[in-house]
Amino acid sequence: MKWYWKLILIGIGYFLMGGIIAYALFSAPQGSEKASLEIFLLGKKLNLDNSLHLQITSIGRHFIANPVELTDNQGMSIFFVPRDVGISIDYARLERIVRMIIENKGDVARFLQKYARNSSNSINLPLPLSIDYDKLGWYVLNLKYKYDKKPQEAKFDMDKKVIIPHSDGFEIMVDETIAEIEKGLTKGKNKIALSAVRTKPQSRYEDLVKIDISQVLGWYETPYCLMAKCLDRNNNLELGGKILDGTIVGPGEIFDFNEALGPRTEVRGFKPAPTIEQGTLTLSPGGGTCQTASTLYAAAFFAGMELLERRPHSRPSGYILLGLDATVTYPNINLVFRNPYDFPVVIHYKVKDGKMRVEILGKERRRIVHFIRRVTQVIPHDEKVIEESGWPKGVSVVTQLGIDGYRVRRYRVIWEGTRAWREMTENYYPPTTKITHVGTNSSMSPKGFVPPLLPDDHTPYSADSRIRFYLDENGEFKKIVAGW
Repeated sequence: MKWYWKLILIGIGYFLMGGIIAYALFSAPQGSEKASLEIFLLGKKLNLDNSLHLQITSIGRHFIANPVELTDNQGMSIFFVPRDVGISIDYARLERIVRMIIENKGDVARFLQKYARNSSNSINLPLPLSIDYDKLGWYVLNLKYKYDKKPQEAKFDMDKKVIIPHSDGFEIMVDETIAEIEKGLTKGKNKIALSAVRTKPQSRYEDLVKIDISQVLGWYETPYCLMAKCLDRNNNLELGGKILDGTIVGPGEIFDFNEALGPRTEVRGFKPAPTIEQGTLTLSPGGGTCQTASTLYAAAFFAGMELLERRPHSRPSGYILLGLDATVTYPNINLVFRNPYDFPVVIHYKVKDGKMRVEILGKERRRIVHFIRRVTQVIPHDEKVIEESGWPKGVSVVTQLGIDGYRVRRYRVIWEGTRAWREMTENYYPPTTKITHVGTNSSMSPKGFVPPLLPDDHTPYSADSRIRFYLDENGEFKKIVAGW
């Protein structure tokens, strides 16, 4: 054989061997991997021989357009549609991930280890999400506003003589819930944990059935106006009484009026009505709440409660004796007392037919209380005239009634068994200046003129049938005693 034929045969051999090796290295393994590889998206197997884009978008769009459940597994269940709350799928990124897996590019081994099912060649793909966090955040915040609630204590319905059952509080945790939604949807779940906290009330139904409220420990009544102009104020009296009625104060516990009644806002049903602020009559939401507080304070006074915080009005109130009133303003000026007994007491309000009555009820009446009061000074009020050049001459309006000021020394004498003690409090009611607006324009006709200022129609102090009743014929103050 010629030498050149030997070179030709050797070249052909190397060529064939190289082809076999190339086929073994590239063609056979890739075909084998593609044949054995299984890729799932939301539980559905992708056909790698068909259009990936169509399959991915079809599965993804169906998922984000269908309801997903948020649940805390304790009865709360809320459904939402992902696309409606700012959530979409990054289809381009998802398709790139699938192609990288098929072509064995990138860190596929780590991806397989994290998302493989049963074997290294079976993958359940996560969803790459695109999230509008502002929209999703507002959605979860609205859930919070809608479903959050404070725990409701079990209460006595004093009129129906039944117990109103307690209910748990519920609070949605916004940031935690957003994180759970993102994590759950990434994994393709249609049931996601709602991050929420349930709080238990202190007073429960089973506790109330054991409470004895057969005895009246102390009570007090105050009158209120029944005229049409007083309807808004009466609404506040009735609402305040309804909220506080049946409130339980446990042994040694503190009753906080502002905390128990809460803010006096129109959203909660309170209406603007006349109230005294710094000695001046003005309209305020919850006007009249001071009568709710004063009547309760007087009842607590005679029930022997431990009086911790109370402020008298800036001017006398027509519905209650000097020394027994209590002014409140949310959240700064408060009425606070403590139950000194070893058994719970219950507050009972009754607002009807022009009378507000408050009773403190409990197991037994251990204390007898007397009220002693001495008016130590009467301070005459001043008068002020404001001339109005834009009013016709002869027109006048009293925008603030003149009310004398008083200094009052009040005693509470308490008997409990063989023990007796006395508590003394000094009360000061500053005088209120009478303010009259007078027109001075003689060129204007008073006919048909309507003053832009309203008169002060606040009821003058009359609970004591005029303060001079307490002066004897020699001008000396008498000592006043009232007992319950």
